[in-house]
Order: sequence, then structure tokens, then C-alpha cells
Amino acid sequence: MNRTTLKNTVVSSALFLGLGFASPALAGRGSSPGAIQRAIGSGSVETIEAELERAESLVCHACVNLVLPLVDHEETRVRKVAAWWLSRRGMRPEMSLQMVQRLSQPDSKLARNAADVLGEMRAYKSIKPLGAALNNPIFNDEARAAMARAIGEIGDMEGLPPLSDATKAPEPAVRAAALESLRKLRGYTDMSLAVTLLLDPDQNVRVEAIYSVANARSAAAGSASAPDAAARLSQLVTNDPSELVRKKAAWALGEIHASASIAGSALERASTQDSSPFVKSLAYAALAKLAP
Repeated sequence: MNRTTLKNTVVSSALFLGLGFASPALAGRGSSPGAIQRAIGSGSVETIEAELERAESLVCHACVNLVLPLVDHEETRVRKVAAWWLSRRGMRPEMSLQMVQRLSQPDSKLARNAADVLGEMRAYKSIKPLGAALNNPIFNDEARAAMARAIGEIGDMEGLPPLSDATKAPEPAVRAAALESLRKLRGYTDMSLAVTLLLDPDQNVRVEAIYSVANARSAAAGSASAPDAAARLSQLVTNDPSELVRKKAAWALGEIHASASIAGSALERASTQDSSPFVKSLAYAALAKLAP
């Protein structure tokens, strides 16, 4: 969540529900205990989020007790903005310790919420416990996907081993989240894991694998996986039942500058014969980016 962007674009309509109007000029300052309490009572995700953004610099020790329960709110966005707001009050060490402790108990909901908080706080020391919990089958796929995303938000290469293991998880949601988070690790450019999942049976996993291959485009030309990536993407362009996957595959072939000898015929066929005009358009554009 980009707090700077949100802080600079607080929308007045989000605060209209009993809170009055706000403007971008008030973003990051203002608010009051009563305004925070009314925002929470409104039940509106947008209102809570906007009011806590406005209360970024509010000095209010009593407000901590109002915001603390929000780390277990049903909505991810609320959990994250609460974690951000609490960390601004110097509570990062205390909150991080509490959330890590949750990862050693069997409740998937509490573990999911803890992962969201740890990711929002960019708690580096939580990577190891998050990684251990990520590959613990005691937790459901929703909780483990949240753990994978948290490791990605922290962004350190120490998260590579558990995320790599999670790409082999039986649950599609976990595999997809692991692929997404691998892309966020600082300095990670290897596309070999993603190439193996380009033909995954789950559509969302295939899409994340395509993004990962395209994201590694700067290193793709010299990669040993490049021919396999181009061949599998070409297969997706021509054969995948999902229009979304075919679109992304056509785009990715252009992004990695695939060899024309491998991808050319598939893109030419897609650019003229695919049932989707979007696939046709993207395939035609990708043809111009192929390497000789």
C-alpha cells in the first residue's frame, strides 16, 4: 500500500459519512479521537483508511486502543492501514513480536492477519518465521498466501528459499502468491521457477508465471531458460483456453524479445486467427519486438 499516494489523494466523499469533508491539504494532519472512532463505527473501508491517513501526525495515546483491534479487521486494507498507523506510533517492535508469536499457533485467521501486519511493517526479522509458517500445512491457503505476500513486501532475498518451496505448494493460491512475491525480492531476476509454471493447470498461476518471465526480461536474453520460456509462451498463445492468458503470453513474448524462430509462427497465427481482437492486437505488436 502506497501511503504517500493515499495521503496526497484523500477523497472528501470517503469522509462524508458523518465525518465532514477533508481535502488533500489535510492529508497527514488533523483528525481527532472522535473522528477516528466515527470512522471505525461507519464500517466503511475507505472512510477508515482515509481517516487514519489524515491522522498520520495526530498525537493521541488514547487512539492506539481504538486502532489496535483493526489489525484483526475482516478487510485486508483496514488491517494494513492499522499496521501502518501503529508503526508510526513507535509500536513496530512490539507489534512485530506479537504477530510473529501468532505464527506459532494453529489459527489460520490470526496467522493471516499477522502476515498482513508484518508485511505492512516491513518487519525484516519476521522473514524466517513467515517462511516456516508459509510451508506449514496446518494453515489454510488464504493464510499461507498472505504469508507469501508479506515476504514479498519485505523484499529481502532471505525470503527466496521459502518462496521457492511455496511455488510447489498443492494450493493454486499459494503458488500464485509465491510467484508474485518472488518478483518483489530486491535483486531477483531468475525466471527458471516461473518457466516451470507457465503450463500450470490454474489460470491465475499461469498469469503470475507470465508476469514473472516478462519481469526478468533484462536477464532473459542470456538465460538458459529463455528458449523454454519462449516455447511455452508460444504454446499458451496458440492453445490456452483463457483469453487473459493468451493476451499476457503474447505481450510477454515481445517483452523478452523472444527468438523469431521460436515464437514467430505462433504470434503470426494469433495475430490473424485468434477469436479475441485483443489477443490479435497484442500478438501483432509482439511480432515487431522479436529477436532475429
